[in-house]
Amino acid sequence: MRLLGVVIAFFMTDFFFHVIDAYAFNLKANSMVERIGAVVFGVCVLLVLMILFRRLFSPSFFNGFTVATGLFLSFDIVVFHWIFQLHRITNGPEANWLEPIMVIAGSALIFYGLRKERTNLQSE
Repeated sequence: MRLLGVVIAFFMTDFFFHVIDAYAFNLKANSMVERIGAVVFGVCVLLVLMILFRRLFSPSFFNGFTVATGLFLSFDIVVFHWIFQLHRITNGPEANWLEPIMVIAGSALIFYGLRKERTNLQSE
């Protein structure tokens, strides 16, 4: 039952993140530098959250968050960006090299989180 809840939550979250057309403070990234800067900003926020979660929560929670982040990065891009072509990470040509980097980074996060969790379980 837990797995079903996780799967439903993932798809609902992904759906709501991509349905809303949001402009933060009426800022819109028009040039390639601005679009890459927006992606870098998002990555920086993610890194700050990961550091915060690592300090505040248990190792198992952090490992789960790491795996979930990796799944979101890789699964979302492969399924919704590449297979169904619903949208891209940016509206410019930089998406052609940014998206594969994000899929590789997401796969690395999945591998890292699973490996650390397995190590934690074996040491207990």
